[in-house]
Amino acid sequence: MSSPTIAQQVAEHLSPYLGPFNAGVAVKTFSQRALKQTADTLTAEQLPALLEALRPMLHTMVGTLSAEALLADIQRRVR
Repeated sequence: MSSPTIAQQVAEHLSPYLGPFNAGVAVKTFSQRALKQTADTLTAEQLPALLEALRPMLHTMVGTLSAEALLADIQRRVR
C-alpha cells in the first residue's frame, strides 16, 4: 500500500474547511499556478511554496487566524 502524496495529504487537511472536492481543486489549481506542475508531482521541499500560494485564499475563506493555524499544522504534519 503506497503512502499518500503531498497533494493528497494537503487536501485532506484542507477538507474540513473547504470540503473534499474544493480542497482537491485548490491543491491542483495552486500547484499549477504557483509551481507550474501537477499536484501529483509535488515534493516535500515544495510544500512551503504551495502553502504560501494557498495563504491568501485561505485567509479569505476561513479567516486569518484559522488560516495561519491550519497552514502551520499542515507544515508540521505533511511529509
